[in-house]
Amino acid sequence: MMNRVRTTAQAQTRVAPQASAGLKTLARLLTLNNEELLKVIEQELEENPALELVDEERVRVAASAAPTILSLDYDSGGRDSDEGDHDDWLEMCCAAPALDLKSHVLGQLRLSIAPELLPIAEYMVESLDERGYLQADVEEIALQWNAPLEAVEHVLAQLQRCDPPGVGARNLQECLLLQIESLRYAPRPSYDPELLSLTHEVLTKGWHDFSRGHWDSLQRRLRLGADALEAVKRFIRSELQPYPAGDWEWHEMLHEPSPVQEPDIIIHASQQGIRIEICGAHYEWLRLSPAYLEQATRLTQNALRFNADERDHIQHYLSRARIFIQALQQRLQTLKRIMEVIAQRQYGFLMTSDARFLQPMTRVEVAQATGLHRSTIGRAVRNKWLQLPNGVMVPLEVFFDASYRTALLIEQILHTHEGAGKRLTDAEIAEKLAEMGIEIARRTVAKYRQRHNILSSHWRERQRLVG
Repeated sequence: MMNRVRTTAQAQTRVAPQASAGLKTLARLLTLNNEELLKVIEQELEENPALELVDEERVRVAASAAPTILSLDYDSGGRDSDEGDHDDWLEMCCAAPALDLKSHVLGQLRLSIAPELLPIAEYMVESLDERGYLQADVEEIALQWNAPLEAVEHVLAQLQRCDPPGVGARNLQECLLLQIESLRYAPRPSYDPELLSLTHEVLTKGWHDFSRGHWDSLQRRLRLGADALEAVKRFIRSELQPYPAGDWEWHEMLHEPSPVQEPDIIIHASQQGIRIEICGAHYEWLRLSPAYLEQATRLTQNALRFNADERDHIQHYLSRARIFIQALQQRLQTLKRIMEVIAQRQYGFLMTSDARFLQPMTRVEVAQATGLHRSTIGRAVRNKWLQLPNGVMVPLEVFFDASYRTALLIEQILHTHEGAGKRLTDAEIAEKLAEMGIEIARRTVAKYRQRHNILSSHWRERQRLVG
């Protein structure tokens, strides 16, 4: 009996790995672009008296550096599909202010969760994809933020209560069930409670058959009549959305053109090959305060008498400054290692900016080549811009997202085949892509075109006429 009790206690004992302060700081700095990094450095300099600038003029010049040109962007007043009402976009734009999904969701979360959980909430919101689905695992989030799993699950529950209904779902079934729950507890329910309950039962107990279209098996399992099943199917088609962010795609396209970006990384070409320049703030710009270092030395030698608060103050801020400088150095080294691997695989594209030379590539492959974790690769390439030798700017994610390659090819097709009075429709663009070996539907062309701010044939012709 005693052995059994001892074994149970040992099985329940688990030591969770602790993320160090340095790893947390590095993870935060990796996600920042140059402009954001400068702001963080300025904030750290204000808050930490043990951290100093080596050259203040250098930071001032970097903060006011002139931006360069962008690619994959058009200056336009609106976008639409080739087969739609060309004036719909104006009514939608005037009816609702442009607000992106992540800002909308985060604004709600700030009102519903404790301040100490906000960093986890912000990370979850940043992990939402363009459909509104959560692309992060709760266990990984808990490990990364060194937080209890219950706290992360609490934040997820609050996220999934936000508008639009279904946001934060991890799969289609969960997305539909979240929308059902939203309709059930609406302030003024306008749907038949029995139909909602029946739909909920179909999506939970009968999901395997329902998702595969096995209607006879579903009816037998849940003892449903043909009319009841048809009512559930009709309700799901008309009232539920497979993608919670579907209604937000239009508003994101109607944003004002984003300000011109500065490159985070520049590729220089010469006869000797290519050279990679990591732009922005570097760790060499910062140093530990000589005054604080002197005080720490005296503290070690017991040359001066300090009370406990003074000792803690000196040690805390010097440690924080060291961690910050080391994280900046690791950020630089990480970006260099990633870019060296990309340069080897994507040399043709880097030298020509021709999307036909883009090679299929995944974050896992880069992680294996660099010895870094794939989540580190994801943070490092997020929100970063690369300037090619010919001046063209592309996001670093172009190497890992097939839609970017297709959008670049669409631009090339338009540049090559469109002349005065001739504008290619999405169907014609799909045919040209098929000739290049890329088989996609017309609606997929429209989706990629809209996602990357490429005008429809109607608006391209208007732009040409206006000049």
